[in-house]
Amino acid sequence: MEGPIPQSWCRAVAQILRSDDRDAIITTGQSDRDWGATFPNAWYWDRFEAIAAALETSGVTGRQIGTMAEPGETWAFWFHFQGRKLYAKINLTTGGQFITIYSTHPPRKGEDRL
Repeated sequence: MEGPIPQSWCRAVAQILRSDDRDAIITTGQSDRDWGATFPNAWYWDRFEAIAAALETSGVTGRQIGTMAEPGETWAFWFHFQGRKLYAKINLTTGGQFITIYSTHPPRKGEDRL
């Protein structure tokens, strides 16, 4: 069920994304391929900045995902880049040391549900 994403989670993820610390930002191969196929001329940091900006928006909402194998808190939410609505799924590890970006792609199940 969709609801407000905790501001502490949003701030921590945005801070890691803006740090550009590649040791703290893990991206799945599928996420990288989806981003590259959708935006072949965009840089990886464009993705990070677009996600960080979305998470800094007041009242950002999403759906908490409890089925990921890695420890931490995972949320799915919408963000925008170059006028397109995109789905993101990100895990902030327990302790907030790093994030895993599982998904960054156009909606696959429609734009009404996460």
